[in-house]
Amino acid sequence: MDLLRGLLRSFEQWSYVNFGQWHYVLGYSIVLVSHNWPILLAVTLSVWFGYRAYVQPSRLNVSWLLTTLLLGLLYEYAKHIAVELHAAIDFLFGLEIAHLNRPLHILVGPAAVTILQLSFLGMLAQSIRLSLAARRARKRDSITHRPIQT
Repeated sequence: MDLLRGLLRSFEQWSYVNFGQWHYVLGYSIVLVSHNWPILLAVTLSVWFGYRAYVQPSRLNVSWLLTTLLLGLLYEYAKHIAVELHAAIDFLFGLEIAHLNRPLHILVGPAAVTILQLSFLGMLAQSIRLSLAARRARKRDSITHRPIQT
């Protein structure tokens, strides 16, 4: 076992001397992106749709912006916020009112996640519907405003 530790330590020293620390940064970046890709996607899309809604405010652009914000909220709620709320419920409701623990855990956990999921899916359906309606309107306008050929 000591031989294995010695080999690993010598490899670490050799890699530090020859490579620097870029491979640690690369490994950390890979883990960071693989664990947090939904929120990175939501933030990127929120910036893009936020810019589009700022430049050209329309119902369609704002709908896509709200859809991406709901995606980010849903992911963060399910990953971090619900866990913290469960811990707070366990801490705050002691023996005197312990009968409230179970209903509050259901309300904070599955009920809230389901509401956020349904809200996200509803906004996604609305955004897709508005996008298709805008595409049909552009197509109809391009057909009706086509120059007449003589």
